[in-house]
Amino acid sequence: MIPWDRRDFKKLFPALSEELEESSASLEDASGEMVEEPLRGFMPGPEDYLMRCTTEEEAIQVIEFLKQRREITDEESERLKKQVYEKGVRSFGPLREEGYYLRTYHKKRHYRSPSNKVGGELNP
Repeated sequence: MIPWDRRDFKKLFPALSEELEESSASLEDASGEMVEEPLRGFMPGPEDYLMRCTTEEEAIQVIEFLKQRREITDEESERLKKQVYEKGVRSFGPLREEGYYLRTYHKKRHYRSPSNKVGGELNP
């Protein structure tokens, strides 16, 4: 990694420098604290995938796929299939349509407006 003086970097790459400043500012909320990222490190489990299914057939295909990839055990596969057949696909929870996570966990980002700029630098 090459060490850079912040002023030199700003002179050589003004647009990139501005973009980096804006992206780091967007991670902070209005009080200056870091915005919590609730989905950081989140890995969906079999139930999360099954909640996207609309039919029992889709659910069984997802279970078979997860079993084939060894993401679930044979026992877990049988338990999930039994639940699908006995209670239905909605027993795992309501249908999660496209954009579910974005709508549910989206935090408003606080960007500094362009009107706060003077001479190419951000003013607080």
